[in-house]
Amino acid sequence: MKLFFLRPLLRMLPLLLLVAVAGCGEVDWFPQYVREPITPDQFSFQPKPGTDMSVDVTSEAITVKGLTAASSPISISGATDSKYAINGGTATSSPGTVKNDDTVTVTHKSAATLGTSTTSTLTIGGVSADFVSTTKSVQLGAFSTPPTQNGGLLITHADVTDAVAGSLQVSIKDSINSGAALYQVTSTAVTDPDLALFTNVKQFFPLKGQRIFVRNLATNSSATTTLTIAGVDTVVPLKP
Repeated sequence: MKLFFLRPLLRMLPLLLLVAVAGCGEVDWFPQYVREPITPDQFSFQPKPGTDMSVDVTSEAITVKGLTAASSPISISGATDSKYAINGGTATSSPGTVKNDDTVTVTHKSAATLGTSTTSTLTIGGVSADFVSTTKSVQLGAFSTPPTQNGGLLITHADVTDAVAGSLQVSIKDSINSGAALYQVTSTAVTDPDLALFTNVKQFFPLKGQRIFVRNLATNSSATTTLTIAGVDTVVPLKP
């Protein structure tokens, strides 16, 4: 059954809508944003990866800008030991106030486990930013010193005392970019590594319970040899 009686109403619908909107006066579709006097400019903290475990980690300082009020409330949340310090003063976890041009740092204790992030959130006048530290992914023992000299090579090693599960990326370099800095991942039972198996190619290895040998030319003993594991640099002692 065709509902012909609806057609007149449908033709009048645009007019009815126009009258309804006009009858409501001016329509404010997008209310103007009003910035509060205590609202600062946006701020952020650079993350800190590769930290040691269970140590105090402090952020770079941010500078408070953009307030039109004399001061603004500041507070800290997140990790239970999170604190902030104003202008290099004593760190605190209690709410306080800041003003334009004050500098603020955030401090917390890093995690007690490898490869674990800790987060503190600083809030100033309703604007918040996270400071995140992440512990390194591998724990190396001390490198053997002095290095062993094998012909024209200097060789040292360190055992991996702990590492996160899975494979981690390993690479090596030296400060004179000679390409002679090489490494080899072995079991801890190896004491005399095969010289042919050393490499300077960036690769992934499971490292937990392994041993890492590092070598360079004796003629490069003045160079700084750096082993990088999961993005964290370790300077290797290769001085005769």
